[in-house]
Amino acid sequence: MLVCKVDHEAAAVTATAALTAAYPYLRQEASPHPALEGCEDVEWSSIPGCPVDVPVVLRGLLDPDAAEMAERALDWLVMSGPMSISATMPAVVPYLLRLTADPSIPRRNELFGLVLVAAALSAPTDPDNAWDLAVSGPEKDHPERALCRAAFVADAAWVRRLLADDELLVGLHLDEGERASLVQAAGL
Repeated sequence: MLVCKVDHEAAAVTATAALTAAYPYLRQEASPHPALEGCEDVEWSSIPGCPVDVPVVLRGLLDPDAAEMAERALDWLVMSGPMSISATMPAVVPYLLRLTADPSIPRRNELFGLVLVAAALSAPTDPDNAWDLAVSGPEKDHPERALCRAAFVADAAWVRRLLADDELLVGLHLDEGERASLVQAAGL
């Protein structure tokens, strides 16, 4: 059987390099935007599989010209496969929630989609459900899921804010399953 594997780390590096080549000013200084407060202080290089300058990618999400390219780089950075989050996702969740809460952020709806993906894919695996184990693997093999849930719980106030944001939710057609996974991830 032929299996196609994608090196997400290499893709994240490539996407970030393309972002900084197209928008070199993103590398030059920290952003004063309150949603990114503290992102420069995170030891990103200590996170397994996080080979890129995450603050540059996050700053790119603020820029209307760079936002689409930054979002693609972020997708590669926080996902380790089509149905799994990377070890970087838990550290990005606080910034993702705050960015999504700001109506002035370009591609806000797309960022909210990534928040929903993070919530759904961080759900605990039911050890008694063979299908769940086959698709997601046992919890002990995926510590990033528990760390991601902890990040959502720590920022539950931002989740509440997003779920109460009519401007954001109008037209998104948030279904009950998506809402439930976000509520569950945040421990609400």
